[in-house]
Amino acid sequence: MGELAFKGEVIDWKNSVLLFDKRKGVTSYKAIEEAGRLLGTRKIGHSGTLDRAASGLLVICTGSATRLTQYFLGSDKRYTATIRLGTVTDTDDGEGAVIETRDAAHIDERMIGEALKVFLGSIKQRAPLYSALKIRGKRASDRARMGQEVPLKERDIRIDSIDILSMDGERKSVVLDVRCSKGTYIRSLARDLGEKLGTGAFLEDLRRTESGRFRVEDAASIEDLQEIVGSGTEAPACRIGPFDALESFGFIAVSADARRKVLNGAAFDRSEAVEIRGGAGTIYCIGDDGKNLFAIADMDIDNWTIRYLNVFNEPLH
Repeated sequence: MGELAFKGEVIDWKNSVLLFDKRKGVTSYKAIEEAGRLLGTRKIGHSGTLDRAASGLLVICTGSATRLTQYFLGSDKRYTATIRLGTVTDTDDGEGAVIETRDAAHIDERMIGEALKVFLGSIKQRAPLYSALKIRGKRASDRARMGQEVPLKERDIRIDSIDILSMDGERKSVVLDVRCSKGTYIRSLARDLGEKLGTGAFLEDLRRTESGRFRVEDAASIEDLQEIVGSGTEAPACRIGPFDALESFGFIAVSADARRKVLNGAAFDRSEAVEIRGGAGTIYCIGDDGKNLFAIADMDIDNWTIRYLNVFNEPLH
């Protein structure tokens, strides 16, 4: 089931970048395992975990394309978060035990907006006690469940914007649109907002809507994938070609002779470059006509030096 035809084109699911819409209630590991079985591949990974209680965008890579995950890991993220005021849980989300309740009847949208201002920009943030962060080789959540002390240091993160989308005055819940850096815990933002307001708070619902340039609107749920794989009637928007996925990189198209050198990890001459397009930095995708990716390299174009980062013996397309 690894390859299917769409409008005359063969889609290689075993070497793909796939936008996947994870449902709430399953771990990221379980979600991609289900996707892998459906697509007929065991080699599968993702570039940024979502909590079990969260839903939304996972950027999945399969087969040889799993080597691309490193280029997506540092991407900025965007979330829609529902925060419930007046209640504190031990996990900072709705899955944990309630450890305290406080009065939040006096809180209005203006007060929330003012409180949120302190979280904008480059700030320090402490991860939730129950998190996947490793403490001396073991997850913080595992240590917490064993009753061990979990020393969590504050980490540098960045929050670019927080917009209030709506507020339910009766439930004392607020829905936020958050744009932030990799490594930002929205559960921590909910906890810290509650402390700032003096009411306590927890993250009631979370959905990742963007990761880098990728959007959840283009992603496929597990049900969508079942339909796409079963029907084979149209090219899916959820499957991203390698050059589109790495569009911020430069591009070099090479001749047939240079291709053999590239696939052997050898340098090629500038004269063998058919086309050169600059990107945002020194990283270049090396391929033929933009359809097949042979390698990714760190290059000094002026002095023509090549340091290969990845070479794909089986070109990605």
